[in-house]
Amino acid sequence: MDRVYSFVQAMCKEYNIDESHDVTHARDCVQFARAITDTDCSAEERTMIEYAAALHDCVDKKYVDVHRAKSQVYTFLYIEEWEQEDIVALIKIITTMSYSWLKSQMVEGRQVWPDHGPYQRAYHTVRQADLLCSYRAERCYQYQKRLSPAISEDDCWDKVRDLFLNRVFCYIRDRWLESPKAILLTPLLIAKARSVLGLK
Repeated sequence: MDRVYSFVQAMCKEYNIDESHDVTHARDCVQFARAITDTDCSAEERTMIEYAAALHDCVDKKYVDVHRAKSQVYTFLYIEEWEQEDIVALIKIITTMSYSWLKSQMVEGRQVWPDHGPYQRAYHTVRQADLLCSYRAERCYQYQKRLSPAISEDDCWDKVRDLFLNRVFCYIRDRWLESPKAILLTPLLIAKARSVLGLK
């Protein structure tokens, strides 16, 4: 994975992607993805899961020109000797997994999951790994500071608490997290987040 992390780091430098979504986050997402991957996943699925987990924010519209970034990811994977159909599959996964994008696709309050064919399980593994990363309260603080550099520390933490209470802590209830392995990881993540946020 060294080459993929080097690519992510280069993309972060080119697009000024801040530390809330940089290579440290990519590594964190890969670790969560590995932890929740089903034991019967094929080698091909595991490779898709790990690369998609590492690369997903390289096409995040908050930071990049998506069309250009997708082309850069495509070129990187082509050089890595990936098959074209798998490159297309990975790009489809990482451009349809964000919480905000999925929220925009909901119908009558229910999620509508895109079809990823043989990589459907890989898609949900990576999507949920990224959600597990969002329990990192400090990371949320970093991103809020990027959005509002002039915001006071107290006001920024208030925004973070509000987001956790109304969104992050509701992922299981609202069926964003459904993998048993992912759900088993949440109690410690929630406890750490509540401690950081000063919540009882």
